[in-house]
Amino acid sequence: MTSLITEAVVARLDLVGATARHQDLYTGAGADFYDRLVGPDRAEIREVLALARTAPGPVLDLAAGSGRLTVPLVRSGHRVTAVDLSADMLAHLRRALPDRAAVDCIVADMRDLALEGRYGLVVLGATSITLLDQAGRSRLYAGVRRQLAAGGVFALSVAGGASADSLTVATAREIAVPGATDDETYLFAQQIEDEGAVRVVNWVRLADIAPRAEVPVLTSRLHVLSPEILAGELTAAGFAAPRISPVRTAAGTDILLLTTSLADSAGGGR
Repeated sequence: MTSLITEAVVARLDLVGATARHQDLYTGAGADFYDRLVGPDRAEIREVLALARTAPGPVLDLAAGSGRLTVPLVRSGHRVTAVDLSADMLAHLRRALPDRAAVDCIVADMRDLALEGRYGLVVLGATSITLLDQAGRSRLYAGVRRQLAAGGVFALSVAGGASADSLTVATAREIAVPGATDDETYLFAQQIEDEGAVRVVNWVRLADIAPRAEVPVLTSRLHVLSPEILAGELTAAGFAAPRISPVRTAAGTDILLLTTSLADSAGGGR
């Protein structure tokens, strides 16, 4: 099995005789960090809310995490089912919800959807599609087909432009991340594997790097996907050719939103 600790992090720890302790980015302390990292990100929210306004029924938020999309949807009056594989991430979401929020939080694998009812909008934001390999994506598409209402929309995002280019290059740099009281500096390392098809990412808090210490390293393994790859997979899975449109984001970030519907639904892709 490929190591989830990048060569750059190993080299940095070797300088002080420290060793790495793997920690998943989306559970335990990783979930706390990820919530701080992405919480301020407003990308996709405007576009998802616009889709939800015309959705024929409730919304299904896949890989919902700590609620970056779920909470705005609920505050806008929508009934939402939030699905995530991490109970720790959904715990963050529940704490962020307003009182008596119309939300069902379900700990489940988005590759194996088996929910009651159908949804007018199924959304998979934050480029979370890259968490899945090709077999996992095929299972996801089949599940979405089962859950999507007639005339409903499936929306998912992927990096584009310069942001997509940056996902194909190994890097190691220091990044400030919001902490409990002040920013904390982390080493971010990205390693490219499988001939450019996969990237392994690590986050290490610099304050944890000490001589002979066992240092927590937050890790994730992600697939490098283009909108063209996803569009081809969607049409092969029985969806209409997706509409691909840019998401309004902070300067320096390029995200594309793919929106589609069932190929046999009236109206096709949107």
